[in-house]
Amino acid sequence: MGRLCCSAVQVLSFLALGTVAAGIAAGATVEIVSPKEGAELRGKTQVVATVVPRPGEKLDQIVVQTSRGEWLRMSPQFADTHAATLDTTKLRNGRQAILVVAAASGRDESLLHADSERSRRSQLRNWTAEVQVVVSNPYQFYWGNLHVHTSYSDGAGLPKDAYEYARDKAHVDFCSVTDHSQMLTFEEYQDVIAQAESCNQAGRFVALYAVESREVRGRVSCYMSPTPCLPVKPDDLYRAMGEMGLLGHFTYSSLVGPVGEVGTGDFQQRHYSPWADRSMASVQVRNAGEEALYIKLLDAGWHVGAVGGQDQHERMRGATASSWTVALARELTREAILEALSSRRTYSAGDRNLQLTLSVDGEDMGSQIARPAGMLNCLVTVADPDESEVIDRIDLLVDGRIVQTARPKLAKYAWAVPVEFGVGKHYCFVRVTQPGDHMTWSSPIWVSAY
Repeated sequence: MGRLCCSAVQVLSFLALGTVAAGIAAGATVEIVSPKEGAELRGKTQVVATVVPRPGEKLDQIVVQTSRGEWLRMSPQFADTHAATLDTTKLRNGRQAILVVAAASGRDESLLHADSERSRRSQLRNWTAEVQVVVSNPYQFYWGNLHVHTSYSDGAGLPKDAYEYARDKAHVDFCSVTDHSQMLTFEEYQDVIAQAESCNQAGRFVALYAVESREVRGRVSCYMSPTPCLPVKPDDLYRAMGEMGLLGHFTYSSLVGPVGEVGTGDFQQRHYSPWADRSMASVQVRNAGEEALYIKLLDAGWHVGAVGGQDQHERMRGATASSWTVALARELTREAILEALSSRRTYSAGDRNLQLTLSVDGEDMGSQIARPAGMLNCLVTVADPDESEVIDRIDLLVDGRIVQTARPKLAKYAWAVPVEFGVGKHYCFVRVTQPGDHMTWSSPIWVSAY
């Protein structure tokens, strides 16, 4: 059972370090009854805790908080017991810390006769307990196209045509219209948003919208932007995206650039920006050249996931495509797809129905984890419903270099690979090759080894 008594300052230290240390000050006693330490959680689960204040203290509020910062209020049950229902499907899979935080006010009578400044200067204190659990909820594989143009810029048809074709003909689960910002009028972009809203239907089809913003040396797609008018210079664009909470996507031309364009292939224009790293969620990876640029971004410090891309301008959107974005999400809703993109839980698929997962020490694709230096178990699973489309080769890359290769020659394969991570920061991803040189790239898992 998790039990802890500590001050508010100690709570902040705990949250920063991700560990529990026994508090030295007397205070409310907080004990988590359920779930137990190390429990595996799925779906909705009851969090039950006992909270006993010290004499002279009154409990103002008791909440459950997760590692990601979500919180919900606990309700009294009987005696000193409190409970709340936690929906673990809203959390990422893997190890999680669940905290119960009790806010108490009033003077602690046990301190009144002590020479303690704390008892005089603070009328409100937090006391907390935590347990480490493992969240294990299944993901669904959703297929989509994140890069489509219409007649509002340099494509064909209207936004509604693009969404309807993606849904009814190409049979993808999600699609985003990404017209060029410099070609859009404000009225046209408002119509893109209106058409996306009319075609978006939870459980059937997710319609996203974005603008592809051009700067001198490339382009970035900004999803769910409320305006087509975004800054041109990268640093200004990143700042605007951060302020508006937008997700960004490096399109291929952001890295390579059209022939003859000033700065073509100038990677330094994609210099790492720590404060933009959270916004820039992905990059198109569809061939060996783009893989090399993917690795350069990762080496520079960017936390970008791999996505497919079609950059379609014609009406037949997705019918003859050879690259898709696959999002691992728990439901087909706009919120869930955007969460998968934001969490880098995506892969670039060169096959229409190849299912791919990657985990390191039980943590999902896209995770950023800290572990002691040494051996960690990487698990790769691949499955193609078409039995004739076997897996020719799987390459596991760590820090941009192949460290292990498997040649299963099977349509379904699970591969457990022990990999040694030395002290420092690392990333790993997999590349899958099928007949006809169809290639699929996973998003990375980032490992800080200490």
